[in-house]
Amino acid sequence: MAWHSILPGQELPDPKGDAAKAVSFGPCRVSERAIYLPGREYLPLTGVRQARLYASRLNTRGCCGLGIPVWYVLVYYGGEGPLKLLAEKRERAEALLARLAALCPDADR
Repeated sequence: MAWHSILPGQELPDPKGDAAKAVSFGPCRVSERAIYLPGREYLPLTGVRQARLYASRLNTRGCCGLGIPVWYVLVYYGGEGPLKLLAEKRERAEALLARLAALCPDADR
């Protein structure tokens, strides 16, 4: 199964080889050239315009109704809406954001 860019016209020459070198941050992986998503899609880092942390809660539908706290990194690009990358813990979200900041210095935070 082949990898597909979510930004048409910005395909990488060898996404399979690049994905093999990517660092895992939970469900997504980040290489020096792209963010790899579950489902064989990727976002080339040249498309990243902004990245920021986002805190939320997963509703467990339990008796207390508090939910489980989780952290996301929202990545804005030239597409529809932001990518919502689940990092679960704040430390992992901050590490993902730091990696994106290092690889995409022109992106807003």
